[in-house]
Amino acid sequence: MKQKRIIQGISIIVLIMCVFNIFLINPVNAQEKTVSLQVDGNPVNLDVMPFIDAQNRTIVPLRFIGEELGYSFAWDAQAKQVAFTGNGVLIFLTVGSREAIVDGNKMLLDTEAVVKNGRTMVPLRFVLENLGVKVDFDSSTKIVNIITKNGGNDKGTIVKTAVIAENVVNVRSGPGLTYPIITKVKKGSTYQVLSQSSDWYQIAVDNETPGWVAGWVVTVRTETSSASRSEEPGEGRDLEPEPVRLAHIDKVDVDVSNGEVFVTVSGDETLYYTVFSLDNPRRLVVDFFNSVLKDRKSGEEKFEVDTELVTGIRMAQFSENQVRVVADVTAPAGLTLIDNEPSKITFKIGKPSIVGKTIVIDPGHASIQPGGWADPGAVGPSNLYEKDVVLDIGLKLSDILKAKGANVIMTRTGNTTLTLGGRADVANKNRADIFVSIHANANTSRAIHGTSTYFYGGVAGQYEARQKLAKSIQSELVKTIQRRDIGVLQSPFAVLKYTKVPSVLVETAFISNYEEEKLLADPEFRQKVAQGIAQGIEKYFAY
Repeated sequence: MKQKRIIQGISIIVLIMCVFNIFLINPVNAQEKTVSLQVDGNPVNLDVMPFIDAQNRTIVPLRFIGEELGYSFAWDAQAKQVAFTGNGVLIFLTVGSREAIVDGNKMLLDTEAVVKNGRTMVPLRFVLENLGVKVDFDSSTKIVNIITKNGGNDKGTIVKTAVIAENVVNVRSGPGLTYPIITKVKKGSTYQVLSQSSDWYQIAVDNETPGWVAGWVVTVRTETSSASRSEEPGEGRDLEPEPVRLAHIDKVDVDVSNGEVFVTVSGDETLYYTVFSLDNPRRLVVDFFNSVLKDRKSGEEKFEVDTELVTGIRMAQFSENQVRVVADVTAPAGLTLIDNEPSKITFKIGKPSIVGKTIVIDPGHASIQPGGWADPGAVGPSNLYEKDVVLDIGLKLSDILKAKGANVIMTRTGNTTLTLGGRADVANKNRADIFVSIHANANTSRAIHGTSTYFYGGVAGQYEARQKLAKSIQSELVKTIQRRDIGVLQSPFAVLKYTKVPSVLVETAFISNYEEEKLLADPEFRQKVAQGIAQGIEKYFAY
């Protein structure tokens, strides 16, 4: 009887331990607590709710830190790894792991990144405090306040100044055209920015009169009490969005001549497209975005083709505003543009080649400002100007690509009056195949160094193409110049956001770093940078 009681007692203990393990130890099943977010005291609404996990840490969507707070990020789905960069700091987190890497140093966390309902979620405080941002939590209200103003690891006090870019600008009582005009300001005048609402800035007109000006009529400069790179003028504001004009594709012709295949696509508006390849079976895909078939009900249309390279072509409405043309091929294939009218495109399907491709090269900075001076970009320790370095690299890159048969368009060959939107428009109006913006990075810490390539994935139908272009250039550039590989990152830079073609922004090296500034001043190194970018572009067009 006594032995039976002992066994029953052990069974009860084991049961209690199992229940304890399930409900208290296992963080997956532990009850999560919701939390509200604020940025500088302003409430933030997210499509995925942040929560407090079992370790009492606030967990937020990855994209909140990247898109809402403006830090660059990248997500590697295969490795389940996320990277953040900002203020010269590079952070790697891996889903399910409590080990992080910050600027190459391993650090242990008391929690971990997770995937919840298909969304990657990361520990807020760990990421932001390592990026130099202060995070406060009010336990009574369950509100997390992210403090970005004047914050961040002694980076210096940050002040934004608005420079009036038009002859006369209306100052309104609120952030919008419906608010009354309270005064007017003249071109070239500068005012401290007090706050921002969408694409409107509140400025201090005088000691007693705050007012609001539209973002598209001012140039905003970021200044700091310690040496740091400023934004490129115009970077922080949205352009007036162009109305989306839907192209109705009414005709597709396929012709075969002497074993070569020609495809002509016609519509009623300008046609924009991207090209990529698929395997198993091998296919060449052409996606026309912001496009619909005139006769959507016809379903998939097939064209009989039987050449050594192309064995068939078909076309269909792939998504609501995206038309897809697919060529079944027996070997790697690419497109050569034969005729490029605004609403009619003819291309030849053949072996992959850079010949005939239209490539826009954008050496960053050097835009002439309201005061008549040209934006130098970042300035190195020995007074080396970013605008001069990247122009030389751009011209060298142009020579390499032209020698290979590409059609190259430079956004500038000296100082320029083009805005950031105007640079993007060079690619849009010429319906370029790709757009490559070249820059030199900078940071208040002289120790930060390395190479990175950015893309923006928010343009309809172009995520894969833009990511592929960025990866191709980054891998070949790092291989050629042998600098630290910071990686491929996402960021909504204006020139990437407003280009309608696949585009990237290359940060070649840190001009603020003593060693890399010396390299950037060396014509031979600049030639290597140009060669690396060119090899990446060729790799991209190899499909």
